[in-house]
Amino acid sequence: MKILAIDLGKFNCVSCLLDTESNATEFETFKTYRREFKEILHRTQPHLVVMETCSITGWVHDLCVEQDYPVLVADPSQEAWRWKNVKRKTDKDDALKLAKLAALDQINPVYVPAPKSRQYRHLVKYRKVVVGRINRVQNAIRVLFDQQGVKMPSGQRAWTVQGIDELGQHRRVLAECDETNLWRGELDLELTMLDQLWEHLATLERKLDILAKQEARIQLLQTIPGVGRKTAEVIVTCLDDLKRFGNSRQVSA
Repeated sequence: MKILAIDLGKFNCVSCLLDTESNATEFETFKTYRREFKEILHRTQPHLVVMETCSITGWVHDLCVEQDYPVLVADPSQEAWRWKNVKRKTDKDDALKLAKLAALDQINPVYVPAPKSRQYRHLVKYRKVVVGRINRVQNAIRVLFDQQGVKMPSGQRAWTVQGIDELGQHRRVLAECDETNLWRGELDLELTMLDQLWEHLATLERKLDILAKQEARIQLLQTIPGVGRKTAEVIVTCLDDLKRFGNSRQVSA
């Protein structure tokens, strides 16, 4: 059996081709390009491809599946993968250990969602990212007013239409600000950024609302009292295929 273990990297990857019958190994370093992966898969013809979870695992996994190669994605947090007493740790060492663990059937496989499910999950997470950016801009605006000793509307009232109008009375184009009013230019830039982020969030909400209406599982969850679209989205995108769980305890874990 030939096992191709790949230590994935952002720019370069290191592969270890292990022949379990002869225990022979072949190492190769290659660029993290799709064509490089296709070439090494075509040349080595492995019976199993092994890799660990990282930011690029998704598309590499999909590429291997498209080429009809069985893929095993390892959980690097498992006990067998910890490097507590290892003095030397290189990419080759990682690839070799990954191959040996696969040969010994000591790898705890990680579930990799389908591309569509991953994209949906990323979009749900991205909404939280945008909300976080909005909060940071709002906090920056409050700091500007505090530094100048100027009162602004409190709480969420500051971000209503009326509140924004009150804040806007203090803004000024930065190019037109003298040295004593530079903060007004900063305020103008922050308010402009806030408007853009709100537009981004509105666009996201519209798309997520459309996707939620097309997803039967989300619609079913929303029939539960107190469960809205956002909560249902998180549950569905995180759990994905329920058939991968053996029992309810695995779901809760």
